[in-house]
Amino acid sequence: MALTEQHIESLEDLLFAEHLEEEALDYFGLHGLICASLVGPTPLDNKVIQSLVFGSDKTQFNKQEGDFFNQCIQIISSDLHEDLMQGSEIFLPYSEEVNNDEDTHYDACLESWCTGFMEGFFYNEEAWFTKGEDIAAELLLPIMALSGLFDSDEFQEIRRNIKLMSQFEEIMPDQLVDIFLFYHSE
Repeated sequence: MALTEQHIESLEDLLFAEHLEEEALDYFGLHGLICASLVGPTPLDNKVIQSLVFGSDKTQFNKQEGDFFNQCIQIISSDLHEDLMQGSEIFLPYSEEVNNDEDTHYDACLESWCTGFMEGFFYNEEAWFTKGEDIAAELLLPIMALSGLFDSDEFQEIRRNIKLMSQFEEIMPDQLVDIFLFYHSE
């Protein structure tokens, strides 16, 4: 069961509620974070996901908000896990945002998703590199580049290469499967 449009709208309302932290990840960032939790070396529990989404351990949900947020995490996690286990292409929500008139909207959604994924990486960076730093770096390169979080000369050069960045976007579902297999197969 995927999140409905109504779920996503309610989730966005919660993520940007005035009584919560101002710098919360959006729906795309949350999805990326949950994906990192599933494909990466160590799963994140809902409390950690919540603290990473809102940038604080002290987010004050009422019971209804907390239950809804946890329900959304569970639905997204279940959908991603099902895609991985069935060998289906992983659903990435930013791909639905393609609109020739609004390329900047698609780019922002993609960048937000990658930023959320990287939040999951940063939370436990050491674990991501334990199995093999070079391979992990190679697997994460497309997400790192598309996130826009890195300002080094190397990343600026990569980001200026439109063809390479397009290839990174196209391979993302397969790349996530490769990351999953790297960390979860023997």
